Amino acid sequence: MKAVVLAGGSGTRLWPISRRSFPKQFLKILDNESFLQKTLHRLLGIFLEEDILIITHADFYHEVVKQVREIKPKLEEQILIEPESKNTAPAIAWAIRDLQDDDIILVAPSDHLIAPEEKFYKAVQEAKLLAMDGKIVTFGVRPTRPETGYGYIKEGRFVEKPSAEKAREYLASGNYFWNSGMFLFSKKTMKQEMQKHCKEVASIFDGHSFLDVPSLSIDYAVMEKSSKIAMLELNCSWSDIGSWQDVYSLLPHDKEENATHGNVVLLETTNCLVYAEKRLVSTIGLDNLVVIETEDAILIADKNRTQEVRLIVDQLEGKREAEEHLTMHRPWGSYTVLEEGPRFKIKRIYVRPLHKLSLQMHYHRSEHWVVVSGTANVTIQDEERLVHEGQSIFVPKSSIHRVENPGRVPLEIIEVQVGEYLGEDDIIRLEDVYGRIKDAEVFDLLKKR
Repeated sequence: MKAVVLAGGSGTRLWPISRRSFPKQFLKILDNESFLQKTLHRLLGIFLEEDILIITHADFYHEVVKQVREIKPKLEEQILIEPESKNTAPAIAWAIRDLQDDDIILVAPSDHLIAPEEKFYKAVQEAKLLAMDGKIVTFGVRPTRPETGYGYIKEGRFVEKPSAEKAREYLASGNYFWNSGMFLFSKKTMKQEMQKHCKEVASIFDGHSFLDVPSLSIDYAVMEKSSKIAMLELNCSWSDIGSWQDVYSLLPHDKEENATHGNVVLLETTNCLVYAEKRLVSTIGLDNLVVIETEDAILIADKNRTQEVRLIVDQLEGKREAEEHLTMHRPWGSYTVLEEGPRFKIKRIYVRPLHKLSLQMHYHRSEHWVVVSGTANVTIQDEERLVHEGQSIFVPKSSIHRVENPGRVPLEIIEVQVGEYLGEDDIIRLEDVYGRIKDAEVFDLLKKR
């Protein structure tokens, strides 16, 4: 039996902590493990390492590698990169295309919580028998509230996310289940059903270009149309952590109305989730609210309406706050934007020991680096030199350069950029140990030099 972990989600429902560039599956909100790591630990209780495949796209690949290495380095060999983000149906077809027809496959999103795990394992074994009989098994969860953020299942029929009124009807009837988004099937059955109901996606099995297939969810492409669907109730605690209300339900609650936690001070505050990442947040006389503070955004919402956070993200379309944090993770470390204005930007750059940035250049900006801690090995054009703590160096516009950390301690640099355009897409890479070079960029550079 194989497992496919879908790790390419877009991450809008837990904004502002989750962003499109760093979505929910990578967050460590509840403890020191991300939701992806929790998912992998759960699957390792029933699957061998070599039988777990993790599919993501290129933008998330290095973060997946980083988090996998923290728990099971061997799983790094099991990461698949989809050529483009295309929703769940093409991702599943791409992940299973090279498996055997009689392989039984569990598809699991990377951001769910399930407990106790023993009941989950039992449900998987029961579903395996149905899959061997040619069924595509979906795991249904008995609803505990009138949730509008989930799809529903009734007698093997899939129902779209309902209105609040419909959700209350579904809960009262007792005949509807939440769609958990987990499925179990044989490759042969899924391939046949895709060929029957979504031929364009099924063309992936025949070697057709992934880039040419439509973006479709597995629910729409197969599950809503197939006659081979079987539902098995997942008789345990399940959550996809799809809203801040879900996060609130999973965390311990203060018994007193007055409390202090880290950056949070509460006075006469009840039934609230208050989270502060950077600044001190204090509240007086609040009830049933969610207050989430990050370094560049604050969310204040009625706790019962946190499913609507995605509407905020829709309104932010085109703004950086919808896509990125001020701190951005990279394979070599991270950078944080400290200040920016017309023609300047100031960053704090963190480089992990024995890591290095790409050999690169910029058309539109110069850079001045000040080493705050550690030692930097800096290349500018044909010159290479060590820059120590307290020293600085200037990188002229259009010069080929690189910085690396040759030491055993982290390297921190304050970078001041000056120029007419300071976007991250003004980076032309010539060499990169992380495989991020685009041939068109190098060709363009060579043509202009």
